[in-house]
Amino acid sequence: MQKKIFKFFSIVSLIIIFFIVYEITDVSNKIINRSLISFDLNNIRNPQVKKTMRYLNDTFASFRILFSQKSKTYYNNNDDNRDNFSNEIIIKKTDQYSENIFPKNHIGENWHRNHGDSSSIRFSKLKLINKENLDKLNVAWKYSIPDGKPLDIQSNAIVAEKKIFISSFNKKIIALNAISGKPVWEFFLDDIAPRRGMLYLPGKNGEPSKLIFSSRKKLICLNAKNGKTISHFGKNGKVKLKRASITSPAVFENNLIITTAEPSVEIYDLDKGDLLWKFLLMKKEKDEIGVKKHDYSGGNPWGGFSLDKNRGIVYITTGNAGRWFNGVNRPGKNKYANSIIALDIKNKKKLWDFQEVRHDIWNLDIPAPPILGSITRNKRKIDVVISVTKLGNTLVLDRLTGKPIYDFHLKKAPKSKVPGEKTNFYQPLVKIPEPFAKQIFTLDDVTNINEDSKKYILDKIKNHKYGFFEPYELGKKNVQFSFHGGAEWAGGSYDLKNEKLFVTSSNIAWETEITLNKKKGKFSPEPYYKYNSKFTRLKDQDGYPGNKPPWGTITAIDLQKGKIIWQKPFGEYPELTKKGISITGTENYSGVTGTESGILLATGTLDKKFRIYDAENGDELWSYNLPYIGSSPPITYQIDNEQFILINSTGSYSLKKGYPDLVKFGNEIIVFKLRK
Repeated sequence: MQKKIFKFFSIVSLIIIFFIVYEITDVSNKIINRSLISFDLNNIRNPQVKKTMRYLNDTFASFRILFSQKSKTYYNNNDDNRDNFSNEIIIKKTDQYSENIFPKNHIGENWHRNHGDSSSIRFSKLKLINKENLDKLNVAWKYSIPDGKPLDIQSNAIVAEKKIFISSFNKKIIALNAISGKPVWEFFLDDIAPRRGMLYLPGKNGEPSKLIFSSRKKLICLNAKNGKTISHFGKNGKVKLKRASITSPAVFENNLIITTAEPSVEIYDLDKGDLLWKFLLMKKEKDEIGVKKHDYSGGNPWGGFSLDKNRGIVYITTGNAGRWFNGVNRPGKNKYANSIIALDIKNKKKLWDFQEVRHDIWNLDIPAPPILGSITRNKRKIDVVISVTKLGNTLVLDRLTGKPIYDFHLKKAPKSKVPGEKTNFYQPLVKIPEPFAKQIFTLDDVTNINEDSKKYILDKIKNHKYGFFEPYELGKKNVQFSFHGGAEWAGGSYDLKNEKLFVTSSNIAWETEITLNKKKGKFSPEPYYKYNSKFTRLKDQDGYPGNKPPWGTITAIDLQKGKIIWQKPFGEYPELTKKGISITGTENYSGVTGTESGILLATGTLDKKFRIYDAENGDELWSYNLPYIGSSPPITYQIDNEQFILINSTGSYSLKKGYPDLVKFGNEIIVFKLRK
């Protein structure tokens, strides 16, 4: 009997061990920066198994801390030697430049990809609508999206073949006649519509034109003419993805490129939908505790990417490494997080990567796809990569080397008091290009709209911490800018001819903190168990931001010199203006789009206005009251010698969370043109 019981448990144990090994094992020859076989908790497919294994892993690590002297010392924060380092270091600017070969021109009559095209410059060459005729600008047509619970549309519409393709909140892709707004076709989705963009691809060699996008864990290819799936792509037009993808694809030759939350860049065969290869945007740091832990060292490429079509190079921006303000279990700089990465698609290799914030514990992602532009050096145009960041910096890097065009300054950062939290010695303090948003909170930044508000905020933050990359401390709150930008996912608009960058941004102070996770395991001793992150906007007694205005801005930057040309408040609280307070601007999302006629099209403010500005000086030239907040950057297109401007007026998810009484979701697509 005992033998039978022993045999039974032995078999069960072997089955369990086999199942665990199977779950943590991934065998793939498609990943170019990882070995053929990988053993990792991230490989586990079953969510319940993953949860159980993480718990066992954490518990084992906790026991190691109890009995291993090496593990204990990891949490001592013995990095006092930072005092021996200089207060500032500089990554010197390069004098070796890439030749200007792409792009040469602004976006034309159509709009084939989120932000316009593969370069993400979001700047149009159209001129029919200009400063001289804005008084004739009227609504041409409106389309109300039917069905479904409204939610903001954060991606640009696509325009081609005299049709508009809309990524809709009601699990549909909708095609409309671009002149009249009448429906042409609809495609129903099983999951949410693409959050940040689609790609239109003209037909060739007898193939129909295509609309390509990701619906979370499905990569889908449609016939753009009729909305039917392309049957030979994947399984009846759909490819199942390992991880979700929300950004706009791009195509180089026969390579279909996407980014996913694995995090990875994945390359598929454009015709069949087969996975060709992938690059993981994660590089594990040395395990200093003695056990393998769940790893958050990578950065999710949720902001998107751009493609140099001439060189076959993609440029990806990434978010922070995860767990918000808790970086204890992801030691080191967290390579590939908060970075721009260049991948050579032709030769399947990484060219370079450049990191802005190192070991980010402040949620300072690079939130938008990099802009592929050009600037003048030594009397010739050179190709650069331009990235606007949540911190309010503009990173300008050489296209082929990734080296900065301007000196990149870093300042020594404070040490953390949280056990095991080893902050990086240096963090960016960029001087040129001039930052376009507030970066470091001080008492001088406390609101000044009236004395009551100022007194209220001063009393509220009297025990808070703030300063240059101030780390967190248990039992104390921080005040910081840039948690939601600075710049956000809308990014900027770049004028190739005049070398000017236009960017909308927010200056909102946040109260942030970490607290102990009280749900620690029964056998988990301090300090291994995780910390929770908490954050909320700093507001006065009336619900207005607790820092000085402007709370939102639109900025023009001369990238040839790295200097701000002008900066204006973006958005308005009319009730404050009536009280004699200068226009404050508002927190904003959505963004700005420029045209060669010298005007800027901008939406996304709390006051729900669509505004047109003079690109030369930032003066407001024209405005229109939208029914709901503009939810993605305006686009402009031209058909039969008529120019149109399209606005997604559907509200704002991020602003709704911060200002629930001011924000409503809607369903309006509004198109403007000049009346005859």
